[in-house]
Amino acid sequence: MKTTVRPMLPLALLASILLAACGGGDDDTSAAATAAAGTLTLSSATPAVNNTTIDLSTATSKGNSARTADGFSAVAYCELFWENATAANGRKYAVQVYFRQSDKAVLHTSVIENAFVVFNNDSGKPIAGVTVDTAAKTLSFTAKALSGSAGEVGTLSGTVGFPANATTAACGS
Repeated sequence: MKTTVRPMLPLALLASILLAACGGGDDDTSAAATAAAGTLTLSSATPAVNNTTIDLSTATSKGNSARTADGFSAVAYCELFWENATAANGRKYAVQVYFRQSDKAVLHTSVIENAFVVFNNDSGKPIAGVTVDTAAKTLSFTAKALSGSAGEVGTLSGTVGFPANATTAACGS
């Protein structure tokens, strides 16, 4: 029986490229896979159905964007976001944080669900209760009180990882 290797060559080449793209389980790949992981606890919420934990690793969209000075902030800042993250209560939430590139001061934090929007934003001035560590790529929320425009409230706690920004070191590369 004559075996021809040539027709299998393109398939073998494609398989080797796909396997190489998977990273082979090295530390860099493992770190990248968990970069936007962690849970946040939302407590003291009104309405109470929003007392839950939000698993940011389930977000269908997440990112770390560098922003230039604009109408929101007179200086360059970073935008971290997670969208459609599943919570223990079965609802989907978005979490958003803006911080200044120069000194890591947090300027805005929000948690959004269809009928629930809470935030803290002081028109571009630094707010307390959220700490950014760009070297470790983590955000820590220390009983951060948030409120909405229709009487919603909630307190956010926990430490989570955020994705790297490939172009702006000040946003965590």
